[in-house]
Amino acid sequence: MDHSPWKRELPMASLKKDEDLKDWLVGCDKDIGGFSEANLEITKNGTGRFFGQLSLDLPENDSVEKSGYAGCRTKTKPSSMFGTPVWDTCLFEYLQLKVKGDNRKYFVNLQTDGVVPTDLYQHRLFLKTPGEWETVLIPFKDFILTNQGFIQEDQIEIFRERVKNVGVSIIDRTSGPFELEIESISAVNTGPDPNAREGDDD
Repeated sequence: MDHSPWKRELPMASLKKDEDLKDWLVGCDKDIGGFSEANLEITKNGTGRFFGQLSLDLPENDSVEKSGYAGCRTKTKPSSMFGTPVWDTCLFEYLQLKVKGDNRKYFVNLQTDGVVPTDLYQHRLFLKTPGEWETVLIPFKDFILTNQGFIQEDQIEIFRERVKNVGVSIIDRTSGPFELEIESISAVNTGPDPNAREGDDD
């Protein structure tokens, strides 16, 4: 039985200063010949800005059947003789994101130090007030196991003791600009205020 003391919050990632950018990766379908653009920068207000342009145009590559996606995530820390550094989120109920977004369809992604390296746990990032800052709470238990973009028939509970990276992605099959500001991501037990919103509400 785990007798660790109760904690309110476990900081996982932040985007507040230029130095924070070195801990993040950005990618999009341009990496495989597509035409989308994705960027991550720090604004003058000290927040992260994930932005770009999605394009559904297919590259001249017969092996690519779909296009139009972009994402950013924290870098997985290098392994050592003690293994891969991870976050143990077992003592926390929610993943908390402080964000300001538009009306596009975003997902939150968690990757664990599991057996299948391409497994990804996902949940929709529901924004209640596009264009305004808000705190979104997503119960860890509600993340869905996916692989290569497909929901897996055999749902395995997330390996919460060994979360190795966290990020967001946009795959809404719509061409055009997108913009999502991110201040911080953390694991929490309670929201910072009564107006905090759970991310699993439609």
